[in-house]
Amino acid sequence: MSKRDLEARLDRQVRLWHDLRALVSRLAAVADRATFLDDVLDTLVESLGADRGLILLTDDAGEAHAINARGRGRALPPAERDEISRTIVAEVHRSGRPVLWEVGAAGSDSQLSLGIMSALAAPLRPARGGTAAFTRGVVYVDFREVDRVVGELERAFLETAADLVSVVLERNEALATTREQLREALVRDPALPRTPALDVLLAPPSMAPVRAEIEGAVASDLPILMLGESGTGKTLLARAIAEAGGRVPIVRAVLGMSDDLNTIASELFGHERGAFSGALGRRTGLVEHADGGTLILDEILNLPLHAQQLLLDFTQFGVFRPLGHGEAAPRRSRVRLICATNGDGRAAVRAGRFREDLYYRIGAITITVPPLRARREDAPSLAEGYLRRIDPERAWVLSLDARRRLAAPDLAWPGNVRQLEAAVHRARDRARARGLDGPTLDLACFDERWLRGEPGAAGPPATGELLDEWRALDGDRDRLDARERDVILRALAAAGGVVAHAAAALGLPRTTLASRMQRLKIKA
Repeated sequence: MSKRDLEARLDRQVRLWHDLRALVSRLAAVADRATFLDDVLDTLVESLGADRGLILLTDDAGEAHAINARGRGRALPPAERDEISRTIVAEVHRSGRPVLWEVGAAGSDSQLSLGIMSALAAPLRPARGGTAAFTRGVVYVDFREVDRVVGELERAFLETAADLVSVVLERNEALATTREQLREALVRDPALPRTPALDVLLAPPSMAPVRAEIEGAVASDLPILMLGESGTGKTLLARAIAEAGGRVPIVRAVLGMSDDLNTIASELFGHERGAFSGALGRRTGLVEHADGGTLILDEILNLPLHAQQLLLDFTQFGVFRPLGHGEAAPRRSRVRLICATNGDGRAAVRAGRFREDLYYRIGAITITVPPLRARREDAPSLAEGYLRRIDPERAWVLSLDARRRLAAPDLAWPGNVRQLEAAVHRARDRARARGLDGPTLDLACFDERWLRGEPGAAGPPATGELLDEWRALDGDRDRLDARERDVILRALAAAGGVVAHAAAALGLPRTTLASRMQRLKIKA
């Protein structure tokens, strides 16, 4: 070997060593992100000078499926994911050892037809062993340039990188499995707080205006839209309606936690393994969990516009497709849909934030739950009912003074029933701390601040304060959208239209930026 060749080899060794250290740092930084596999592939493609990189996981039948595929700074479309050397992948899976393939090797005709000059692949193995029996998948890169030199150094680099990815992947799969098990347990947990019977909730005279509407809705299959201020008990009433109609299981979801389309679709409809970056296993969606029962969607107006079409299709046809669903026929789920909001649905429709067709679809039956200040005479009986639910062994009752105070006309109850329950709970705790085990809960155990919802107390801020703050935010929304659109367009222009580069410049995950672009109708 000539001196020049030795120097070139040494340079490659030094460069790959530094790149490996950088890869370890990158893995540590992105291990908890949903996009960490994409980030790893981008690093591998860049460090090795490859044209494409893929991570393939093996199913129970022994078939390898690409769950992540990257070119140089871009995601590979489905058609390009199949343009790999299946021979190499099969050999790695069979032997459990890394493989280097070059032009002239056996079976090169099919690779050459795809433009592949050389390729590297290494096994993904659990930390417990490295034999073929435990090979869970393959990390694969290929090279399309004729003069690209690929040798043992690159193979050793990829093998080390694959071992690092295996450790992170195994940990993340375990975490994902645990989260999914907890999620499913919460969805079906019979130990959740007991819901009062519907006739108990409708017994107060103040509920007479909605009683007939609700009683008629129990036997119906039509969707219900529950309207009312925050804390009025919309979700509790929704559960009682579902139980009275025998529509169980009852599954509840709070919308608005994310505006990412993949996240929303996965939560509602589920996903298959490898459907998107970070989808390490299959997830059952909430509509499937609720099959035959009731799906309660809280804060329905928070559902982003780009996700509303998915829900509209489901309400119309009762069919859905999990992300990554490869079968021709969709899946079916027969659920009773009950939606709830404390906002103004018609105003959201007029402002273009909510689809009109979806609004009227989910509001086939509309029920407005009155605020507590409009039914203040019910406050004492509601408080005693709550005490019976949280402490059934002691049979607490309110003293006469406490009953009169809770029903007093000067209390505005800005937090409604939720505020009342919080105040009663704290009063009960205070009584027990003072050595009073019942049965009478006296007014002296209550703090006046709890009843008035003053700042620093248990309750939320006053209704007027919340309303003013919300209107201010609502008024700024269009201006903020315009500013966000301008910033994204400038980032895309600086990145030459490459979404991944623009996302990096903005400090965002690529999927989040893509979701924001879709909401703002920006095309890359």
